[in-house]
Formats: sequence, C-alpha cells, structure tokens
Amino acid sequence: MGLPIGWLRHNFLLPSETFIYSSMCSVRDAGLPIKVLAIHRHNQDRFPWPDVTVLGDRPAEVALYWTTGWSPRQDRWARSIRLVHAHMGYTGVFALGAARRHRLPLVTSFYGQDVTLAGSRDRFLPDYWPYTLQRRRLFRRGDRFLVLSRHMRAALIAQGCPEHKLRIVRLGVDLSRFDPEHHVADTGPLRVLMVGREVDKKGFDDGLRACARARHDGTALTLTILGTGGPLRQDLMRLADELHLPVTWPDPRNPVPAAMANADVLLVPSRTAADGDQEGTPTVICEASAAGLPIVSTLHAGIPEQVEHGVTGLLVAERDVPGLARALAELAADRERRRSLGLAGRAKMQAEYSLPAHRDALLAVYNELS
Repeated sequence: MGLPIGWLRHNFLLPSETFIYSSMCSVRDAGLPIKVLAIHRHNQDRFPWPDVTVLGDRPAEVALYWTTGWSPRQDRWARSIRLVHAHMGYTGVFALGAARRHRLPLVTSFYGQDVTLAGSRDRFLPDYWPYTLQRRRLFRRGDRFLVLSRHMRAALIAQGCPEHKLRIVRLGVDLSRFDPEHHVADTGPLRVLMVGREVDKKGFDDGLRACARARHDGTALTLTILGTGGPLRQDLMRLADELHLPVTWPDPRNPVPAAMANADVLLVPSRTAADGDQEGTPTVICEASAAGLPIVSTLHAGIPEQVEHGVTGLLVAERDVPGLARALAELAADRERRRSLGLAGRAKMQAEYSLPAHRDALLAVYNELS
C-alpha cells in the first residue's frame, strides 16, 4: 500500500466542511490511508478520524510552526507520508518547507475565499500574512493546484499560477443521503429554503427581500433559513421583521438532508461581498440538486457550472432581487417544472459531482505525482 497521503488542514474540521470529510472517506475506502496534521481539532464526534496530529495543545510549538513553517511534530508527520495535500490556499505555504526538506510532492486545494484573498483587504490581516508574502513562491514550488470550477481556474491563472499545474476536481456529494422523489407530491405554498453561514457573500438579505417581494406580488410561499449562527444572523432576523416576512429559523445543528426533504426549492442568492470575497461552488447547491430540488441562484463565481439555467434551475444576475422574486413565482406556479428541474439536477450530480467521480479525479492527481 505504501506510505499514506498527508492532509494538512489547520482547523480540522469546521461544521460546513462535510465535503472535505466525505472526500477523505472516499479516498480511504479506495485503499489509500490518510494522516492529518492540524493546529486545532473541531467537531470530532461529527468528523471522526483515527490519525490526526494536533499541534494546538502546545502553544510554543504552534508559535514556532506559525512563524517558521516548521515544528518537531510536523517534521515527524512529514517523514511518515509520501505526498502533502494542503486544504485552503493559504495553508499551502505552511507545507513548502516540509515538502522541500523531505522531497514530497505538494498539492494545494483552493475552495473560494482563498482564491479572492489576493485582491481582498483581508490579505493584510495577520492570519494571512504568510500567504500574502509567499503566494507566488507557492505557485512556483507547488506541484499541483486543485480548484472546483473553471471560474476558479481562470482566477488563479490571472494571479500567476502556472496553467499546467492546475486541475479541476469538483466537489463530491454522497448522493445516498438525499431522496429526490420525496418532493414530487408537494402541495400548498412554495417551501423555500436557504442554507449556509450568515455572511455577506451568501446574500441572504437579498433572498429575504426577494421572498417578501414575491409574496407581495401574490406568490404563496414559506421561507426557512438553516444557518450556522454567522455574524449577520441577528441583522437578518431584524430585516425579516421589517419586511413582515415570517421565517422559520431551525437550530443550526439540524441535518441538511431533513431540511431539504421539507423544501420545494433552494434559494442561493450569492454575490461578491463588499470585501471581495466570493463563493467557490457552494456545497449546498450540490446537496439540493442531489435531493431533487430545483435551484434559484445567481450568475456568481462557479455557480453557473453547477446550475444549468433552465435545465436544473434558474439563474439571475447578482443582487437582482426582482429577478429572484420572478424566478420563485415561476416555480411556485408550475409544480411539474420544479420536478423536471430537480430530476435533471440529480442526474447532473450523478454524472459530475458524485463521490466516485470526485475520488477518481483526486486519485488521478495523486497518481500523476507518484
């Protein structure tokens, strides 16, 4: 079997990073072991993994690692693997030293915010100084850079990443978690669902305004927001009150598949945030399409690669509140259209975003470097 692959993720893992855990499991199930290096470990009950080296219990070692990119336990971890796979672009720079010292291939995965970081004011925050200073060095010395979409690929090429080092590896979704047939017989008001962290780029305020406008124009709908307790949650609740829009706010710990089983459409009003932050390819779109839900979303980042307008969902321009409202009204009036869009979305996920498709694309990258 040979030495394991080393995965580097400083925060292992955040609640929204089910896609990373699913990817790990698919690689492991293909017979390739993974050893993880992290600074902090989170949600261990949700993301159990047997082989994780955590530096955070020794502050002095974390400080050494953060300032030099080296620590004793990182060095021992690097000696036990055959390839480093860093998750998040700004994490890749911390693997440069280990890759050089131990002659390890270095793969770095980008997911969205790390792509737009180079043009964002956030690049001046202390947490991102290492990446800001060493990004071009990472592009020169790294072996492969993985992105989720053609949009992200073009953005990294524009930043100086060599085109020949880039590979598109799309998200992998566990389709078995979702039942697309559950929605066929839905009746009554259109059940609209928004899912995600309450931050600017998600555009949830645009979604609230679109739902309020659609209701004002005569569309019967209900709205559920399954958030994660992000920084804008209270602002969104106040806006909903101002709009006189009834919203259900489930506990953030509620499972996404259950929320989707009680919805008719997923609303994803994503946009470029004020600080330049953008989406990659939102996991929730893949999950909703896997669940047979039609998508109403925006022409933002990699979303047009996930959602085929008029085939698996409806797309409008970013921040186009009237356009979002019209799309919701259109789907509310045509249950069979919702069904056809949802089934086409499920088929697209099976063809392009299934875990086997993701796993095979990822293993192909590893094989290139073995």
